[in-house]
Amino acid sequence: MTSPGLARAPNDEFDLVYRRELGFVWRVLRYHGVAAEAIEDAVQDVFMVVHRRWDAWDHQQSIRSWLFGIARRVAATRRRGTTRHERKLAAIPEPAPTAALDEQAADRETLRRLAEVLSQLDTKLAAVFVLAEIEGMTAPEIAKELDTKLNTVYWRLRTARAHVNGAMAQQECPS
Repeated sequence: MTSPGLARAPNDEFDLVYRRELGFVWRVLRYHGVAAEAIEDAVQDVFMVVHRRWDAWDHQQSIRSWLFGIARRVAATRRRGTTRHERKLAAIPEPAPTAALDEQAADRETLRRLAEVLSQLDTKLAAVFVLAEIEGMTAPEIAKELDTKLNTVYWRLRTARAHVNGAMAQQECPS
């Protein structure tokens, strides 16, 4: 227990300053542009600096002017960090829009039907169709890959397309 004539310990004095000046620091940070959602963290940063540098405070100077300077620097540091963070976020490309669940289900159903139709095709016709329509290869590339004449590839592709288009149309509206 301390007698009234003795000076308070630094922690007691710090606690008193914290309780008395919390609102002031809060307002200074808000005036200097600290976002409402970050204000509590910024206040804590200010008082961490105050506690760490307590011995550096010139007691001839007003505590508020010292707190004001620390709060102003903390706010500036946070603004720079926020700006840097926003620049990084702006550099990230927007995610590709995803299809709605009903569209995804319809796409899955279409793929299931296509797989069923392709399974009914001759394997050579199905191979040419898959390479051209799904893999995006050109007819000359397919001819080279399958070691087949170019005209044969064109014939197989036309035949496969006709069969697939007819079967898919028939499955969409069975009569």
